[in-house]
Amino acid sequence: MKKIFQLGILLFFAISINAQHDTHYSMFMFNKLTLNPAYAGSKEVMTFTGHYRNQWSGIDGAPQTFTFGAHTPFFKKRCGAGISIIADKIGMVNTYYIDLSYAYRIKLDKKKTLSIGLTGQMEYGRTDWTQSDPLDLGDSMVQGSAVSKLNSNFGVGVYYQEPSFYVGASVPRVFRTTVYSDLPFEDISLRDLRSYYLMGGFVARLSKNLKLQPGVLLTINPNAPLDIDLNTSLVFMDRLWFGLSYRLQDSFDAIIQFQINTQLKAALAVDLTLSELNYFSPGSFELMLEYTLQYNGLRHNNIRYF
Repeated sequence: MKKIFQLGILLFFAISINAQHDTHYSMFMFNKLTLNPAYAGSKEVMTFTGHYRNQWSGIDGAPQTFTFGAHTPFFKKRCGAGISIIADKIGMVNTYYIDLSYAYRIKLDKKKTLSIGLTGQMEYGRTDWTQSDPLDLGDSMVQGSAVSKLNSNFGVGVYYQEPSFYVGASVPRVFRTTVYSDLPFEDISLRDLRSYYLMGGFVARLSKNLKLQPGVLLTINPNAPLDIDLNTSLVFMDRLWFGLSYRLQDSFDAIIQFQINTQLKAALAVDLTLSELNYFSPGSFELMLEYTLQYNGLRHNNIRYF
């Protein structure tokens, strides 16, 4: 039964892949580099991020995503460079991405920066059909062994930032390709896998020790409904964030973030599923750690919100 369900998960993945080819995060505000290469170097110091997402907890074969990212400014902070490594698993399907990003950073004044970014990507996918247990052993849709494929792609983006505001737009994968284009049921939906992202947010002071920090992410795909992620967080004494997020027709999310010191912060998100999947899973959860290096000539002067 477990393996039959895994095959069902794979079919679900194939049918919906054109609507959600890129990895999904509830804490999208902490994963800008994976969505927009122009974000590289925007922290003004070398920054490392680790991220884990467990989607639809309690369901065998449900998606799990591991992400590692690092980016830094260089050449007197006129440029930025970054790397993202993503491992995405759903049932018998494993996908791995490596993104190398470059951003050219234009200082409009001491506090405002406009960045233009470019990323190159390698995508490796592996489907292990030996884990399937079809009811019909002669089913031609189920292949007899593991298959894999390697593809390349590139993306572009633009990102504007000042201390209390940011906005960005990007196309992380310009080519309409996928390592799963050879699946036997590809004619179901693999028509257009290019998604467009718009992001923005700001921080506003409510009192001496309290700030409000909203954010939004729009995902636009020609063959899927508009995807909207909305988040609002309250920031207490620049140390503790309490936030709520809503993903259109998908989930409500509670997020807590703690700034341990000027270098290290941690965050946890818990999703409450709103779709029919809530009959099988209570929701999803995410964990995030971010660490910034500090050394002579390259250090944080204060807490950065974006």
